[in-house]
Amino acid sequence: MGSETQPKLPVIDLSNENLKPGTEAWVLASKHVKYALEEYGCFEAVFHKVPLQLHNSIFSVVEDLFDLPIETKRQQTSERPYHSYFGQYSFLPLYESLGVDNPTTVEGAKGFTKIMWPAGNDHFCESAQSFSKLVAELDQMVTRMVFDIYGVERLYDSHMASTTYLLRCFKYREQKENETNVGLRPHKDKTFTSILHQSQVHGLQVRSKDGQWIEAEPSPSSFLVMAGDAFMAWSNDRVRSCDHQVIMKENKTRYSVGLFSFNSGILQVPEELTDDQHPLLYKPFDHFSFLRFDQTPEAKKSECPIKAYCGV
Repeated sequence: MGSETQPKLPVIDLSNENLKPGTEAWVLASKHVKYALEEYGCFEAVFHKVPLQLHNSIFSVVEDLFDLPIETKRQQTSERPYHSYFGQYSFLPLYESLGVDNPTTVEGAKGFTKIMWPAGNDHFCESAQSFSKLVAELDQMVTRMVFDIYGVERLYDSHMASTTYLLRCFKYREQKENETNVGLRPHKDKTFTSILHQSQVHGLQVRSKDGQWIEAEPSPSSFLVMAGDAFMAWSNDRVRSCDHQVIMKENKTRYSVGLFSFNSGILQVPEELTDDQHPLLYKPFDHFSFLRFDQTPEAKKSECPIKAYCGV
């Protein structure tokens, strides 16, 4: 009997400079993206626009960020749910994270930097903004492909005009004796899209439809593109929200960064995505109101908070 091969996530190369809307290459890539998001809720995007130097730089400044005192990191607060400092949890001792709101803008990057380093830190500010702008291009390409392949390209411009970004930086420290190896429990993001970029320390796993945990392979040129609950609702359940976790298997500190997209307008299922086989499953909803609902006891008890919030 042959040995069982480990399941792998779909890999889609989105680095081709000739990948333009309307071309054969674009249509083919869009079909691959649609399949991956419907079957896995995610895929590994190969995207060479982020140079190795910037890959190294972003992880260097993220390491500096987490070396700051806890009191400094806790100063990052926000009225928006999931945009503040997280960490120092007894039930998740390895994990902490910080969010940079509007990181693709000079104002957003500078505003966060000033809180962390009142005397300034140009290296962090420039690295965070440069990285975020390039990963936002990847997000916009994938979103455009999905809108095109579903025949709702007319809605793309207004959707992107209402899109806001959050750059979230993550640290998972090494385990101490008798500590759990769970860096982050199984969960689905509440975003529209999440694009994660890992250092060379493994840990991120994605659950397949049949319940298997698939290891996401880190690489300087690869990004894990994941659908969040808001994307699933917008697509009328065509796209799967990606269930994932972090399990620490190496005796090393692990860093990762994620560019998360949210929508500041009202999200609703396009009429093109409903028919007799696909009846309407979600009412129009405010994305940030959904984030606030997700922090309530009702949402915590629900198997699917987005359906509890705006399901038909």
